[in-house]
Amino acid sequence: MLRRHAPSQLPGGSNRPPLVHWAESDPDERDRKRKCKRPAISLPPIIDHTQHLSPYRLALVDKLALVDKLLLEHQEHEEFMKKLLSKPFKIPIDGYTGSTGGRTLGARRSNVRLPLWDPYAPGALVVYSPPEYSAQDLLKMDESKKLVHVVVDPVLSNILRPHQREGVQFMYDCVTGKRIEGFSGCIMADEMGLGKTLQCITLVWTLLRQSPDTTPTINKAIIVCPSSLVKNWDKEIRKWLDGRINSLPIDSGKKEDIIRTL
Repeated sequence: MLRRHAPSQLPGGSNRPPLVHWAESDPDERDRKRKCKRPAISLPPIIDHTQHLSPYRLALVDKLALVDKLLLEHQEHEEFMKKLLSKPFKIPIDGYTGSTGGRTLGARRSNVRLPLWDPYAPGALVVYSPPEYSAQDLLKMDESKKLVHVVVDPVLSNILRPHQREGVQFMYDCVTGKRIEGFSGCIMADEMGLGKTLQCITLVWTLLRQSPDTTPTINKAIIVCPSSLVKNWDKEIRKWLDGRINSLPIDSGKKEDIIRTL
């Protein structure tokens, strides 16, 4: 722009009002204007995201309540299993008595008498056989009074030699009074090494377990021997019966100590 065209060079330019007017304003007014010029802060809207989630999500489940519920269900399941397993097994057939070919477990069934082991199994040692009854007699007979076979435990009978089987049969007949009426007992006079100890253990174990009335013939047995053979007897019992019977060896001590041990 040429200088001659400047506003200051125009005629009467000195009297013209200035283009910009400066005015002193109140400080409070300036602060008010500044505050008004600040843009208002807008907060983001609050959105509930749970309303868009599936009701089957685990995020909507109270975790503590879920844990308590699982623990309660676990306890109920354990109680149910204990109650179920505490019941004795029963064949769901009316009048089922089972076979005589195996050893019975648990309490015997009411009004049914069976031997502990199968008397007709191969190699079975039967030391007592009940009298034979006809079919008509069996129908009239009271089952609670029926006699059964007395069979030696197969664990022992399978290892007995022929002369030992005869010895066990002989001792059982003598001890129960079958061989000589009114007399119970016998004397073994076999030579050393013929298995007298094994035969006596077999007899004691048979008497402790069974009888023709399906009850133990004796409740306890005492073996009296020299003190030098006490441990040998204890080892033999543990060897052949393998923990099926609890033996208590006593070879020394005063009377009070023995009574306290018993």
